[in-house]
Amino acid sequence: MAQPNIVELTGRIDNVTSAEIETSIGLALDAAPSALILDFSQVTFVSSIGLRVLLMAAKRCRKQNTPFALHSVSKPIVDLFRVSGLTEFFPIHPTRETALAAFV
Repeated sequence: MAQPNIVELTGRIDNVTSAEIETSIGLALDAAPSALILDFSQVTFVSSIGLRVLLMAAKRCRKQNTPFALHSVSKPIVDLFRVSGLTEFFPIHPTRETALAAFV
């Protein structure tokens, strides 16, 4: 059985980094993981373009029947997801361990 694939993100998710992040997520999903987990422990900012990248990743996961989650998301970014109405698309776990446990 395939293992969950964890993509570690860092810094800002914005117009400068979005193409690279989209590619990283696409490659992770091409590997047909049992789940996709995005590590947000080092993410400091998410722009509207970053939200689009994350939403597209969530939609691709749904289409491929691949469970999707985020972990270690800072409160300001969680608040951004909530205000944007996207929390239903981004299951959020407090730690990597809890995210992994959700898919065992």
